[in-house]
Amino acid sequence: MKKSLFLLTILGLFMTSAMAEITVEETTDAEALLNAGYSQGFVEDVFVQKNRISGKPIEPLYERSQNKFVKAYKRFCAYVDPSYENYDHIHHDIHRSPSTLDL
Repeated sequence: MKKSLFLLTILGLFMTSAMAEITVEETTDAEALLNAGYSQGFVEDVFVQKNRISGKPIEPLYERSQNKFVKAYKRFCAYVDPSYENYDHIHHDIHRSPSTLDL
């Protein structure tokens, strides 16, 4: 009887909730994600998706200064290789009809 009561007590201790006092807003904050080791691209994607869901205007979180030749080269690489990491994909407006800019 004592063994079963002890086991139930131990089991009850393990099954209690953590009672963490942290919200989703705090875990998806840009500074918290950067401190957790995520890249700036991932943090910007999370920021844009949160703004898109809440209906806020979408603005880039980080400025990327590139000339038109570098942008054209990156678009060509993204067109040829679908696995190429292109961070501009999230900042364009989504249209229902397909176009060449969706490639």
